[in-house]
Amino acid sequence: QPVFSISVEDPQKVGDPIRSFIMYTVHTSTNSPMFSKSTFSVLRRYSDFLWLYETLSQNNPGVVVPPVPEKNTFGRFDGQFVRQRRLALEKCIQKIANHPVLGKDPDLKSFLESDTFSLDVKHRSNDRGGIMASLGQTLTTPRFRETDEWFEKQKSYLDGLENQLRGLVKAIEYVARQRAALSAAAGEFAQTVEELSQSDVGQQLAQSLAGLAGVQHKVQDLQATQSEQDMITFMATADEYSRLIHSVRLAFSSRIRTYHVWKQAESDLTRIKQTHERNRASGKMVPDRMGYSLHQIAEAERRALEAKHEFNSVSKLTKSEVARFEKERIDDFKDSLHVYLEGMISRQKEVRCLFLSFLNFV
Repeated sequence: QPVFSISVEDPQKVGDPIRSFIMYTVHTSTNSPMFSKSTFSVLRRYSDFLWLYETLSQNNPGVVVPPVPEKNTFGRFDGQFVRQRRLALEKCIQKIANHPVLGKDPDLKSFLESDTFSLDVKHRSNDRGGIMASLGQTLTTPRFRETDEWFEKQKSYLDGLENQLRGLVKAIEYVARQRAALSAAAGEFAQTVEELSQSDVGQQLAQSLAGLAGVQHKVQDLQATQSEQDMITFMATADEYSRLIHSVRLAFSSRIRTYHVWKQAESDLTRIKQTHERNRASGKMVPDRMGYSLHQIAEAERRALEAKHEFNSVSKLTKSEVARFEKERIDDFKDSLHVYLEGMISRQKEVRCLFLSFLNFV
């Protein structure tokens, strides 16, 4: 399995004031034989990442494609939002590239190394519709009746998990806002104490007040740092897997599309056989046409058999992808929770040391 190390760096605002956007530099290092170089870099914008996600979902039925972060019309140039999106895009493309199936997709290769990517995408768009078009085709087909109990259980499980993750995201957002408010309050308190220390209160008290103001300014910085870390560690993981559930559902939908292809192939086979039998029974089947008619039946049987194999293969792949999803979810939550708690404990220890030092000074 080839290894990819990919970073998304240097977000830059480009374009005119009306149609401006953020451009990222995507650095890739890999030992994959698909690429002529081992290291290379390209410039990509958010819509390019979105195109890759939609295209890979369409190219690979049954595969759970790691999702890009959601669109955000307002505040998309805010510094904190850009930092969070950059990290999310980096994690997304890293997971895509190191996936055993997606890492071999030609469209990923184009995304990572093509210098004419925009032109490549334009040509591809002219050749076929996007993922929504394919989903629309699924919706117009006859109703699908699930025969595998495993998929029914997974759908119910995913509904519950999605609600839990969304609740967790909201809770962490609330905690982060409270920390930001606490940071602002500490800053206001520090400013007030600092101004008081400059008044006529005596030298010893003035020094103590100045020391307390310094401690509170540091507490302000630590709380602000913790608030941002809440967002980019634990909350980012919860948000990512909340969006990944949509990708799992897309994998389920792609399985249903292969089922309809199979059933359509069987329907075509039945129609061709019936036509053959009618012509033969009515005496319209001349000897020269008999061979051609039998060849049509053989081809229809081959297509139906291939479609059945494809459905079974996608069903098996989807189950293995859900197992991968569960394993990675546990590992990622464990890692992000460890980083989150370790950082919070470290900053709390720093606050304690600051106050102990201040008390010794006083």
